[in-house]
Amino acid sequence: MGKFLFWICLCLSVCNLHIQAQNQVSFYEEYIDFTLDSNSFCINGIYSFSNASDRAVNQNIIFPFACGTAEIDSVCIVNMNTHEPVSYRRSDRSVNFSFMLPAKDSVDIHIYYRQRSATNNKYILTSTQSWGKPLEKAIYTLTINDDIRIKHFSYSPDDVQQTKNRIVYYWRKKRFMPEVDFEVVLDNQI
Repeated sequence: MGKFLFWICLCLSVCNLHIQAQNQVSFYEEYIDFTLDSNSFCINGIYSFSNASDRAVNQNIIFPFACGTAEIDSVCIVNMNTHEPVSYRRSDRSVNFSFMLPAKDSVDIHIYYRQRSATNNKYILTSTQSWGKPLEKAIYTLTINDDIRIKHFSYSPDDVQQTKNRIVYYWRKKRFMPEVDFEVVLDNQI
């Protein structure tokens, strides 16, 4: 009976340390470049995570899509610290992956994917709420051809620049807790 209690206490202690380490992980920044043309809506982002604990953590991420994964192609996930591809599993509307987050350190994860463009082009931002605190910094750009007409943005851009054949919209956020997803609604009345 004494050995049994010892092993139960040991397992509970290890689980408690693991939970404490997980609570020390934060998702604190994202930089996302969106491109939109008549064929595709591309998402190219860098997501930053930090680990304030004294132990390395194997961090699991469920990355949601606004559409079914059957409509997503060219998914590429890379750990920017190790320059290694990250394997993932697809589910109906997300991918699931994990990476090692060293103690007292941070890791940048690069995620790229492409989906078909539509009248309403959407990217899930509200999943940030599951982390329980706002992003310290979020920077977004959207590049479109100048023949595409935007009817509505879910967030008003902070700046717009036009080049010869393209328009680039900019969003800069601090202490950002998204209340709605990023949406670009096209005006099809052309």
